[in-house]
Amino acid sequence: MCGLYGFLSFGQPVKSLSAVTNALAQESAVRGTDAVGIAINKNGKVYICKEGKSAYSVSFKHNDGVRALIGHTRHSTQGSEKHNYNNHPFSGMAGKTQFALAHNGVLGNDYILRETYNLKNTKIETDSYIAVQLIEHKGELSMESLKFMAEEIAGSFSFSILDNEDNIYLVKGDSPLSILYFPEYKLYVYASTEEILWKALITTFLFEDVKANKYEEIPIKEGEILKICNNGKTERGKFNYTDYACFGIYDWYRFGDDKESDVQTEYIEMLREMADYNGYGRDTVDDLLEEGFTISEIEEYIYTADYVYR
Repeated sequence: MCGLYGFLSFGQPVKSLSAVTNALAQESAVRGTDAVGIAINKNGKVYICKEGKSAYSVSFKHNDGVRALIGHTRHSTQGSEKHNYNNHPFSGMAGKTQFALAHNGVLGNDYILRETYNLKNTKIETDSYIAVQLIEHKGELSMESLKFMAEEIAGSFSFSILDNEDNIYLVKGDSPLSILYFPEYKLYVYASTEEILWKALITTFLFEDVKANKYEEIPIKEGEILKICNNGKTERGKFNYTDYACFGIYDWYRFGDDKESDVQTEYIEMLREMADYNGYGRDTVDDLLEEGFTISEIEEYIYTADYVYR
């Protein structure tokens, strides 16, 4: 349960984008306070800045010439945030394309995939890093390599990827994503949930456009890949998404070994703790799983006050 956020600007340089970055990061901290990070481009090279601290205690500064940015707030499940290499975004190289990747969710078959495709072991302990390795394995960053990655992994996910040409890819499994487009500024902005996005934008110059309805909602469905190109155009791809959460947490062991099962159990335990903290009670998570709710829906139930119980 982490937070994704970011933007892509393709018109004239937009002032105060650092303020947008920090507003998004701080509102996204509701989904994780263990670490925060961003990735941007400078002269065709991807730079990553991340710390094992809460977004509430970190302020990012970048110039208004930054065209695209992806960000992440982390709630640690696998791999300590005290080792910064475990925090998001992660750096990758696919062929000649450098990229950064961030993930929201939890994966259960990273160990199996590493063995299956003979991928090297690294000091990075997080399950998320297998996505980087699978893209690198294909030798290119493309709709095809992202489809391959998304169909190989098992678990809960949404991904954001920034390449060194200021293109952003969003890959949606069952974890939420909300995207807005502001035509006046030729600016896309996204966050994990609509609630986070609205709360962040209230504190920025974009709030006037929000009040005036001068924006467009950009849809993205489970099993879709959305590429926001550096010229503002969008491209879409699809992948076959398997909702492993529908099997219930108690059956997830069938997709991995004992070590992987432990990761999934830790994630559900973290959901129980957050449910208890927010006043719902620990049993709420188990009850919702039994009712057939997905992990994404349970996250929304815990974090969003106006969630409608179906």
